[in-house]
Formats: sequence, C-alpha cells, structure tokens
Amino acid sequence: MIDRLSGTAPIAFAAVLISTSVAAQGCVKPVQPGVPDKSNLDASTRNAVTAQIEAYIAAANVYLACLEQSDAAARDEVEQIILQWQSPAVTDIQVVTD
Repeated sequence: MIDRLSGTAPIAFAAVLISTSVAAQGCVKPVQPGVPDKSNLDASTRNAVTAQIEAYIAAANVYLACLEQSDAAARDEVEQIILQWQSPAVTDIQVVTD
C-alpha cells in the first residue's frame, strides 16, 4: 500500500523504519546463552544448559512477538499519514467562504 505514492514511497519507507526502530526499543532482546560442546558435559550440566536454552527460546519468542507488534503499529501509523495526505484538502477559498 505504501508504494501507491510513487514520489513519496521512499519517505514513507523511511518513516516505517524510523517508527519501527523507535517502537522496537520497548522490546527487550534476550541474551544468547553459550552453547557448550555436549559431548564433554555430565548429565546435570546438560540439564542446566538445556534449561537455559529453553528459557532463551521462550524469551526470544516474546521478543519476536513484540517486534511484530511494533512493526504492525509502525505500518498502521504510516498508512494513516498516507491516507491523511491523500484525503481532499480544504482550500484557502473554502475556509474563507465557509
């Protein structure tokens, strides 16, 4: 939908990127755990590492969902600006005569 404004598409795209990066700042990226060589670990350590990796995956899923919501919100914001810009404007003559 953004590409409908051929002359302003780059501006709209830049707005999406800026809005997305600003909105995504509320999303907390999880820290990647270290992944050791499993062959050198005892069962207890393997279980602990597995738990860390599972926790990371869960946090990463929350992070990705947050990014998707931020992206959708940013795209909606840009679409609203495009719709506002494309709507018929009130001319100076209409303002004076109304």
